[in-house]
Amino acid sequence: MLYDVLVVSNVEGERRFTIERDTPLSGGDEFEHESASYRVLSIQPGHGPFDGVIEAEWLGSLGSAQLAP
Repeated sequence: MLYDVLVVSNVEGERRFTIERDTPLSGGDEFEHESASYRVLSIQPGHGPFDGVIEAEWLGSLGSAQLAP
């Protein structure tokens, strides 16, 4: 599944990226992308090549097995 992701609560401002997953995501699911962890807030129907558009919350950077808010 291909998702367009909009991160709405990143401390550095809004961020947008694309992720590809083998399994679908649902509201409340957590996922990792480029050494950071995110939580799915909502998923809207996709457009163009995307299966869905995800509104996500940034949880923190991934360090040595810990999240740093």
